[in-house]
Amino acid sequence: MTKPLLKGCRACGTEISRYSPFCRNCGHPQGSNIAIGLLILFLIILLGSYIAFTVYCAFHAESLAVP
Repeated sequence: MTKPLLKGCRACGTEISRYSPFCRNCGHPQGSNIAIGLLILFLIILLGSYIAFTVYCAFHAESLAVP
């Protein structure tokens, strides 16, 4: 069984190519759920790293200071 070549736009419902990165009718991006999930995971890891670094620096400020 083959996949259909057309799918509905996530925003407006217009039929577009399954491989189109955006809707030609409304311009809405048609990214995959995996790509969006990986982007969100990356942003969460980046935010967590920033918070961890900030907390570490706050408690070790005197040992990080240049004499």
